[in-house]
Formats: sequence, C-alpha cells, structure tokens
Amino acid sequence: MAALAANLDAMGFYPVTHAVFGAMADKDLAPMLRKIAPLVDRWYFTDLPTPRAESALGLMQKWQALHLRPGVVASTHADPLQAFHAAAAAADPADRIVVFGSFYTVGGVVKDGVPRLHARHV
Repeated sequence: MAALAANLDAMGFYPVTHAVFGAMADKDLAPMLRKIAPLVDRWYFTDLPTPRAESALGLMQKWQALHLRPGVVASTHADPLQAFHAAAAAADPADRIVVFGSFYTVGGVVKDGVPRLHARHV
C-alpha cells in the first residue's frame, strides 16, 4: 500500500481519484486505508467471490470508522466489475481510477481484458 500511495502521489495532478477497493477480512485494513485515504476522493468498495473476503459494506464501515476525510463519497458494489463501471460512469476525462486491494479485485476487472474507457465529451 505504501508503494501504491507513493506512486499515486508522484503521478501529478488529477482532479478526482476514484478507488475500486476489495480486500480480505484477515488483513490489517486500518493502516492500509490510512495510507491511501489522503489520495482518494471517491471510494467504490466491492464484494469479492471468496468467503475469506471482507464484504463491501464491512469495508465501507471500517473506512467510515476511521474518519479520514469527511465529505468523501463512498458506495458498495456486488463485484469488482460493477464497482469499476460505477467509477467509470462517475469519472470525468481528466480523473483517474485505481483498482487495488486483492488480486480478486484486480482480476475481477481485467478478467476479460483491460476495459477500454471512452471519455465523455462536453
């Protein structure tokens, strides 16, 4: 998580960072969320297809309990691809979307190939 945060921080300016996140329940989630939260403007928590995973609702509740950035919007989704599509629908062309947490999260988005995004035009 530290490497991801450092890389996101070094990327330069993006108006909004959308984060698709799913993780295992046995991970120490609070430090992970604390590390990345300053860089995320909108969260899309996702369920994952394994019993070991924390639910999307559970992830959101753990994030909310940390009170890291009041006013940041979050939502829950049944699977990573649905979360990604929600992020893509909400993102403006200059925004960035980051998908991370578990291999199940990333795999759920890229299982049929890397999705192509088509920027909205004014």
